[in-house]
Formats: sequence, structure tokens, C-alpha cells
Amino acid sequence: MAQDGKSRIRLSQEQLDRVCERHLRFLEGRPNGARANLPFFDLSGLNLSGRNLTGAHMSGVILRDAKLVGTLLDHADLYGADLRGANLTEARLIRTDMRGANVRGAQLDGATMVEVDLRDGSVYNRNSDGEMKVVGFDPGPADMASARLTNANMARARLSGSFAQAADFTNTKLSGARLDRTDLRGSNFTGADLRGADLNGSDLRGAILTGTQIDDERLQQAIRTDEDARRAAKEGAADAPEPDVEEEAAVAAEMPTLPTEQLDTMLKQHMIWLGTSGKQGNQLDLTGLNLEGADLSGKVMTLAKGTGAKLRNARLHGAQLQAAQFDGADLRSADLRSADLRGVKLDRAILIDCQLDNANLGMLLVSAGAKVMRASLVRARLAGASLLRTNMKGSDLTMADLTGCDRSSAVLDDAILEGTRLGAA
Repeated sequence: MAQDGKSRIRLSQEQLDRVCERHLRFLEGRPNGARANLPFFDLSGLNLSGRNLTGAHMSGVILRDAKLVGTLLDHADLYGADLRGANLTEARLIRTDMRGANVRGAQLDGATMVEVDLRDGSVYNRNSDGEMKVVGFDPGPADMASARLTNANMARARLSGSFAQAADFTNTKLSGARLDRTDLRGSNFTGADLRGADLNGSDLRGAILTGTQIDDERLQQAIRTDEDARRAAKEGAADAPEPDVEEEAAVAAEMPTLPTEQLDTMLKQHMIWLGTSGKQGNQLDLTGLNLEGADLSGKVMTLAKGTGAKLRNARLHGAQLQAAQFDGADLRSADLRSADLRGVKLDRAILIDCQLDNANLGMLLVSAGAKVMRASLVRARLAGASLLRTNMKGSDLTMADLTGCDRSSAVLDDAILEGTRLGAA
């Protein structure tokens, strides 16, 4: 693992316990809560077993030989983390960002790692989201060598370009996983489920495949012999996998930061544009801009454009966003309480840990009721979002992810829920 040049802050077990307790309060919406923010901290050897660290920021953290038995780490940021020798037995790491992490020799028996991201971190380092703004932090390929991952659920996990020699995947579910270009030499896949896994260019020399469920056609795309390896090297490695839209977005050029003064001017011009039915002023266009942490509380952004905008931690309390277009926008941990989102387009947007309490995502009547616009959240990610008293009547939530959302008081009448991941209410 590359050195990041950052000084390490060492916590005691007592200090770490307090951080975990405040994080739990934050997750439960109780007073005095605060998200766990521990980038580059030294937590080696400490005990985090049974803790709920969902959505915690822990990029570059050192957790060598730490105890994380049964720990909840869903959607957490563990980019470039050092987990060598850590015990993560029965831990839950759903959609956890572990790009470039080092889990060499770690125990992950029985862990739930659905859609975990263990790809090569160096490829995505420059433009990663979250805490990856640290210049020079380049963890390189994720290292899972000799890790124990028996009986784990790693369905649809992304391990492209990682290093996993001699890892034990016995009886592990890896269906639909991305294992292209992964070094799996000498790994044990006895009884594992590899159906639908992408093995294009993966190195399976010496791997144990006894009782493995695997597609013959996909297995032929893997490197099985030294001759295969020489052929792949001669051809410039194996054929490149099909383009992945999400990965391309992750490595796109960094978004320009929008100065506050310029944003204020754009908002004023938008008000004029709305008031004159487009004859004067300019429509608000935030497409591809960086507005992380911006205060847009109560602002009028009706019909605004914001495809791919970065609004992480933005304050949009009470904002008017009727019929706005924010497809693919990053709204993680944004405050959208009481916002008017009728008819908004949020297809493929990321709203993880977003606050949507009392927001209105219902249908929007246009032209005196002649036309009805649905709020569209097709394939949007709302895992862990707060949906208390949220009006989602008629919204299109096709293939959206609402895992872990409190939707007990949300209105979902007439909503389209085809393929939606609802999880427990």
C-alpha cells in the first residue's frame, strides 16, 4: 500500500467507543449525533465488533488486526484502508467502497459483501468521491491475498484488477461478480457460485474449482495455463471488458467548483427567467458542476438543469425543485427536508443517507391538470435515506434501491415499484 504522507491519529478504545456511539445517534436521528469521520486514523488492534458504522468515512484508515466481528459497514468509505489480519467474520459490507484496500490475511468468513467495490484503487484515485481529495494518496490494487472469505455473500461484487492470490472463497457466492483482470492464482473456489461472473482476463492458474458453479463460456475467457498467460501478454492482456457506464462516470474529469457569488447570480437570473416565461434571464444550468456543501435552502430551482451535478452534503431544505432535471446527480447526505420535488428527474441519482423528511415527490399537475408529471427515480440509490412522511405518490421507483430506508410513514400510493429493492420498512 502506498504511503499517503499523512500523520496518523491514534485513538484509544474509549475514544473510539465514543465516536461509534455518536455515529449511532447520527444514524438514528437523535441529538448530539455525528457521522464517524476517521480518514487515515490508526485504529489497529481495536475492537469494533457489533458496531453500526453504516456510511462512515474511513478512507485510508489503519485497522490492522482489529476486531470487526458482525460490524455493519454498509455504504462505508474504506477506500485504501489497511485491514491486514483484521477479523471481519459475519461483518456486513453491502456496497462498501473498498477500492485499493489491503485485506491480506483478513478473516471475512460469512461476511455479507453484496456489490462491495474492491477494484484497483489507483485507476480511480484522482477522481474518487468522498474523502479522496488527498493529493498523493494512491493505494493501488486491492490486496486480498490469503484472505479467508468462506461462506461469504459477494454477489455482484466488483474486484476488477485486484490481487487475490491464495484467497479462500470456499462456498462463497460470487454470482454476477466482476472478476476481470483479477489475480486469483492458487485461490480456493470449492463449492463457490461463480455463475454470471465476469472472468475476462482473470488469472485462475492453480485455482481449485472443485464443485464450483461456473459458466463454461465465461471460464474460457480466463487465464488457466502459462500458455494462456503468454498469449494474453502478447495480445496486450485479455480483451477489454464492455464499457461500464458507472465506472466511466467515476473516472471522468473532476467537476469544477462553482463560486458562491456566481451561484447567487445564476439563481437571480433563473428567477427572472421563470418570471418572464423564458423571455429574459437564464435558465439555471448546474450540469456537471461541483456544489458540494452548498446552501440552497429555500431556493427556487424549478425547471433547473443539473444532470451529474455534485451536491453531496448540500443544504436544500425547503427548496423548490419541481420538474428539475438532476439525472445521475450525487446527493449523498444532502438535506432535502420539506423540498418540493414533484415531477423531478433523479434517474440513477445517488441519494444515499439523504434526508427527505416531509419532502414532496408526488405527481405534478401541468397546464391546469391536463398533464401529470411523475417524479422519476429510476435506478436511483436511496439506501439509508430518511423518508419520514415523504410523499412519493405516483413516483417511478423502477429498480431503485431503498435498502435500509425508514419508509414506515412514507406515502407510496400508485408508485411504480418494479424491481425496487425495498428491504425492511
